[in-house]
Parts: sequence; structure tokens; C-alpha cells
Amino acid sequence: MKNLLKLLLLCTICVSNYKIYAQANKDLAVKNAQLVINLFKTEEYDKAYSMGDTILKRRITAERFQGLWESLSTVNGELVEIGKTNYDFLDTLHVTTTKIKYKNGSIGMRLTFNLKWEIVGLFVVDAEPMYNIPEYSNPFGFYEIKIPFGPPGFENEAILSVPIQEKKYPCVIIIGGSGPIDKDATIGPNKIYKDLSWGLANQRIASVRFDKRTKNYFGKIMVEHKNGNYYTIEQEYLDDVKELIKKVSKKNAIDPKRIYLLGHSQGGGLMPLFLKENKLVAGGIIMAGNYSSMQNLMLYQFDYLMPLQAKSKADSALFDNMRVKALNAKKENLPTTFPNDSLPTMYPFSYWNYLSKIDFIALAKNNKKPVLILQGARDYQVPITEFNKWKIALSNNQNYMFKSFEKLNHLFMEGTGKSEPQEYFNRSNIPVYVIDEITKWIKDQPRK
Repeated sequence: MKNLLKLLLLCTICVSNYKIYAQANKDLAVKNAQLVINLFKTEEYDKAYSMGDTILKRRITAERFQGLWESLSTVNGELVEIGKTNYDFLDTLHVTTTKIKYKNGSIGMRLTFNLKWEIVGLFVVDAEPMYNIPEYSNPFGFYEIKIPFGPPGFENEAILSVPIQEKKYPCVIIIGGSGPIDKDATIGPNKIYKDLSWGLANQRIASVRFDKRTKNYFGKIMVEHKNGNYYTIEQEYLDDVKELIKKVSKKNAIDPKRIYLLGHSQGGGLMPLFLKENKLVAGGIIMAGNYSSMQNLMLYQFDYLMPLQAKSKADSALFDNMRVKALNAKKENLPTTFPNDSLPTMYPFSYWNYLSKIDFIALAKNNKKPVLILQGARDYQVPITEFNKWKIALSNNQNYMFKSFEKLNHLFMEGTGKSEPQEYFNRSNIPVYVIDEITKWIKDQPRK
């Protein structure tokens, strides 16, 4: 599986579902990563090599494993410590990065395991990928404060970024995509929601970003689900967004009549519902928001990714299984007894039943508030065809404005050629022209 360790789809609607599933496997992934590294340390290279999948074994030998490990100490000096292992679940792969400290510096050893816990990739990477502060951001031009929110048992903190000048500012509340997205939408060294916040702050626009409730409390949400408090968009998004709007509107630095919601990926696709449920906001911004249902978009993504990732019959079978689950999720009125393992991972019957009852296109057409819809033309997760569907459906609604960007992918980062998942791991930032487009649109809106 060529370069599968870099196949990052954190913000994708479908893959975020599998990231949720991956949390249950974190301990096992860390255990396996530490096992392999300790086998290297004790010079048991054949045992480590035996954990590789057939493709990896065809490409490299056990001697290559030994050579890699020994070269690290040659370059970096004596081994000092095997540190913490970080984990993520990316495209049906378990990806671990372990910090290894040597006398003369530290490295990160990235091990990628398939669903059979076989090694499919081994790379040396930066020990701690560093966020690249965008050139358009002046950290001295704004300040940040924490806003506590969330009901008892689900306590959370949002970050409010505020320009330093003394006045009341418009404010953008950034709403993430599906799955357990953190406040910055962190993928490797990239933090695109932080880019947005810091870029807007330098344009005299405040912003709020926050960890989704599913980031820290998904297990607890599922316990409540089993006890009859069924999991839906309300727990995932609506309750927290409503509370944040109320809290932000009371801040002295914020103009309560100029609060906008910015949704990315699924957060953008849900914007018609957010605007309907929050009458006091001034408008919305949709970045790579899906027009089609989550289930149909999953099927599209599987078709796109399968030629890139499925290098064996077993790989193809995994995709076929995921397709069946997406098709199951399209069924109406799923019963409470419908098994979770027959649906896209860890999204139960109630989640899909809730979505199936909402006509998002009708909500969008009935919405009278201004909305800016932005799209990267290289986005394969929510492709440009989704953007075009929005344009056609809303062609008679003058309150909508549309803008696409030729070079941008799903994370609104630049690239060239056919978009592939590994580019998400390249250190980059949202370009300033995206910040400028949002800024101009907000400043053009009249205060009502």
C-alpha cells in the first residue's frame, strides 16, 4: 500500500466516522508500536520484520529494518529514551508516531498498521511537527480568552480571538466537520481553523473555535445513547452552537448583531439547519459544505479512494464492507434494534433517522440571511460538483454568494494536480486570499 501512512482524511465526512471507531483501538495501537520499537532496541529485527504485511516484505528485507534503526544512533548519538506514542486512525489504517530521544536530538518513528495489525509502513519523521504561523498573522494584533461552555458532565472551553483595538467587532463562530474534530482542525503540522481565527483577527474580525463535544466525550455520549438519550446532531452540534452564540453575544468586544457562523465540511453542509435554529445570527459561511447526503458522499469517496488504497483483494473487501454500511444508513426509519456494526462505524440508527427527516435544500432556499459559499476546486472529499449543485439549487436566492478557488483542496490548502490524501500532511496554511474573501464579504454586510 504505497505511502498509506500519509493518507489523512481527518476532516472528511466519511473517514471521521472511522476515526471515532479508532479511539477504541488506541491502546492496542500504542502497544504494538512500542513492541516493534523495543524489538529494534533489543536487536530482534527478524521478529519486527515478521509483523510486516506481504507487500512491505516484498519491498524491503529484515536487514533494511536493522539498517534503519542502526543509522539513527549513528547520526543522533546514544539512545536516551523511548517517549510517548501518538495515535490516529486514517483511512482504515492505524498510524502511530513515537518520539525517540537521542543524545544529539530527537526523531519521530511513524509506524502504520493495517486492520490486521500488520506493519504497512515505517518512516522517520519530525519528533514534534510544528505549526507554521501564517505570514498574514500578527500575534501581537489580537488576544485570546477562554469561554467555558457545555452542560454538566460535558464541560468544554472555546477560544475567543479578539483584535486589540477598543471597539465592538463582528465575530465568526467556526464549526468543524464530522467526527471528533479539535478546535484547530489539527492534521499533522497544520491547523486550518487557527489559520482562519488568526487571519481574521488581523482583519479586525473576532472569532471563536472549539473542540466538538465528540472530541472528548464520545464514549460518554454513547453510554447515554444506550440508556435512551439517543445520539443525534443535537448532541454533536446544535446544543453547543446555541450556547456559544448566547455567550459570545454578551462579550463587550463583540457586536451581537454581527455574529456569523462558519461551517467547514459537514459543519458547512448543516448550515441551513444552524441558521434556522439560531435566529439571532447575522448570516453564514459554508466552506466545502456537502450538498448531497453524508451517505451518498461516503459512496463517492470510497469510489475515489479505492483505486489509491486497495492493492489487494482484502483491501477491496474492506471498501465493499464500508459501502454496504453506507447503503444501510440510507434506509428510512431504522429500528432501535438495527446493529451498529452494520452502519458507518459508531453512528447509530438515531443519527441517521434524525438526518433523514430534514430537507436541507428546502431550508437553504427558505433562508433569507446572507450566506457565502466557498469551495476548493481540487477537493475530492466534498468535490466541486457539490458546490455546483448548491449554485444551481440557489440560483434564485440573491442572498447567496459563491466563490471557488482553483488550487485548493478540502482543507483550503494549495496544491497541484490530482488531489490525494497525503498532501494534508504537507506543512501549509490557508492562503491569505481566502481570509480576504471572507473579510470582504463580512464587511460588506449591513448591520441590522
